[in-house]
Amino acid sequence: MNNDEQTSTTAEKFVQITKAGNLVVLDPLTLTETFFTANEAHDRFTNPKGEAFKAEEILIAVSERLRQAFEQLKAEQHPDGTQSSGNRFCQYCGKPLVEGDSFCRNCGKKIG
Repeated sequence: MNNDEQTSTTAEKFVQITKAGNLVVLDPLTLTETFFTANEAHDRFTNPKGEAFKAEEILIAVSERLRQAFEQLKAEQHPDGTQSSGNRFCQYCGKPLVEGDSFCRNCGKKIG
């Protein structure tokens, strides 16, 4: 299995179908859920903002977010593959911090 297949398979774990055929999508970077309402044919889904998406578009977006999460994890690892101990995370947006950071590299807030 190559990385694209692995990411696609993993992406499906972040998209759950409800009994009514709606979708609940978990963003792998922010861990926030978005609820998508299915139309009668279940070929298009509408998010809370009223924007319509095809199921494939939702999976592509989740796959891209997973790719970003995997890249972020790789960047945080030492060359020998071990993660640094004492990982810190921004208390505002939850993104990992690099040792010595005074401000979050994602949201820009001062780290207290």
